[in-house]
Amino acid sequence: MKVALDEGVPENLIGHLPGHEVQSVRMLGLKGAKNGKLLSAIAAGAFEAFITNDKRMEAEGQLHRRPFGILILSVTNWHVMKPYVGKIAEALDICEPGSVAKVDCGRFLPRKLRAPGSPNG
Repeated sequence: MKVALDEGVPENLIGHLPGHEVQSVRMLGLKGAKNGKLLSAIAAGAFEAFITNDKRMEAEGQLHRRPFGILILSVTNWHVMKPYVGKIAEALDICEPGSVAKVDCGRFLPRKLRAPGSPNG
């Protein structure tokens, strides 16, 4: 499956999605592109899925008409997300054009709010 990663999603994820052709927005030369232009470029590039952390994207509408599926991740901090790469890969495997799925891959807590010895610390 041909997959695009939004600029907020760690590129470390690329190596954890075997069997997929994954490129980041940065690699595609689309860094800083607004959502409308970005989504149109992803469609024009024949991508089958787009992974983002932009929770507003679902509210922007018209996603069901897109020729690719969208996965919205709960976090983009690599250390929090890493244990959930299998869950992300599973969601990607069942992703369909026009679908929007939220993938819970943990929760990031700023250092000042973390309890001593917490998994985010």
